[in-house]
Amino acid sequence: MSFSNTSSHSTANLSLFFNEGKTKAKLPPGPRGLPVLGSLLDLGSNPHQSFYALSKRYGGLMYLKLGTTTAIIASSQEAATAILKTFDSDFSNRPKNGAAGADILVYNRSDITWSPQWPSLRKLCIFHLLTPKCLEKWQESREEEMALLLASIFRLRGTAVNVGDFINVFSSNVIGQMTLRMRLFDENNTEAEHFRELMDDFLRTAARFRIGDFIPFLERIGLGGSLDEMKSVHKRLDEFLVRKMEEQRIRPLPTEDDGNTDFLQILHQLKYNSVGDEQQLSESNIKGILLNMISAGTDTATRTVEWAMSELIRHPHLMNKVRDEVDACVGTEERVTESHLPQLKYLQAVVTEALRLHPPAPLMLPHASPESSREVMGHFIPPNSHVMVNVWAVARDPNAWEKPLEFNPDRFVDNPVHLDGRDFRIIPFGAGRRMCPGYNLGLRMIHFALASFVHAFDWSLPSGQVPQDLDMSEKYDISIHRKVPLNLFATPRLPARLYNTQQNAGHI
Repeated sequence: MSFSNTSSHSTANLSLFFNEGKTKAKLPPGPRGLPVLGSLLDLGSNPHQSFYALSKRYGGLMYLKLGTTTAIIASSQEAATAILKTFDSDFSNRPKNGAAGADILVYNRSDITWSPQWPSLRKLCIFHLLTPKCLEKWQESREEEMALLLASIFRLRGTAVNVGDFINVFSSNVIGQMTLRMRLFDENNTEAEHFRELMDDFLRTAARFRIGDFIPFLERIGLGGSLDEMKSVHKRLDEFLVRKMEEQRIRPLPTEDDGNTDFLQILHQLKYNSVGDEQQLSESNIKGILLNMISAGTDTATRTVEWAMSELIRHPHLMNKVRDEVDACVGTEERVTESHLPQLKYLQAVVTEALRLHPPAPLMLPHASPESSREVMGHFIPPNSHVMVNVWAVARDPNAWEKPLEFNPDRFVDNPVHLDGRDFRIIPFGAGRRMCPGYNLGLRMIHFALASFVHAFDWSLPSGQVPQDLDMSEKYDISIHRKVPLNLFATPRLPARLYNTQQNAGHI
């Protein structure tokens, strides 16, 4: 869809000022927009790209009307720093309107992402579920799942495999075991298959553009999915989670010596044994948190590894550098383990560059501006605006990066950056108070999966395809997907015994 060629929004050119002492400011610049619709028609199928194109004309802090919603888009390092650091406390809450999915799908905003009590829920999850000690408990499980996956690919040698689908098996089974002690890809478990289908429906419904979120009086036309469809998905998913929680009620409460205690067990315990000033969890909180963990944990790792593999296929000399590093560290007589990861500095640089160019969540969920006016970068931010940071655009800011559109992991070899929200040039996991609490787990899974894939197999495109012509088009969904799946041939490069396992790796 074409972008608007009109001049800055008319209201941005009016004398709309607010006074705080001697300070005067006007709205950020932005496109004019249409009556009723505003700039909705400018968004197209990839809104992060559309916002990026508009920012080249209107600047790093941009004003738009999206239907009845006032939107402020931050698309530069400077703007992202202002929103997520300088004024972090002012912009840390979510808008109260314009998100029917949050109201219906996640238990009337009872999860970490949307709950008004998000600070206490976030703190609780970090302390009880996502500490390094907690993540270490599941290392053996992650390594077992990877062994099963490599064995599954080994059995399909000579056949092109969909890389994204296989990574999804690994990440889904890891997160499924950590949350519910259940492998989500297991051909012998019909319950797991049913839940996986429910989660697919949940993610598909949550990712849809809904006209009713932006123009409430058009809700009845159901563009992007009706409320009844959302309610149906929620009802079926809730029935499953209620059954799992009922099973938990008849299990003994875990102790610190229980080893691999799953998240549901821990959350169930916290429901009855809140400590100090911790919020006592409701059943809706528990179910919402589980959905947060499962959806974010599986999709982030899957998409990042898929994009990293795509870039390595496009740049064979970089693939060779990564493989040489892994071979030097691991050798060819054993599989990669998580203990090897700290030594794989170039692989870490590749992952960082993949997250820069292909952040799994290109647009942060909207933050709400406070009810009182704020001045940011010399501009008036209207109360109750939806403030969005375009992570995808920030990572392409020419003021922050040399040759920002080029995939070049070497930029991080001598100058590694932190992905923990301290460097606002690259914020794939967010920054500030709202940063993703599970980023350490996500990075660990991404590094481990990519190292294992590069070490265990030589990867090649189907006959007739050349690396330089690999289609890198994006598809915007709950995260950025490849528009065309990455199908590659895998040739084993380790001794056959390293692929042998008696267990089934699940089905694709």
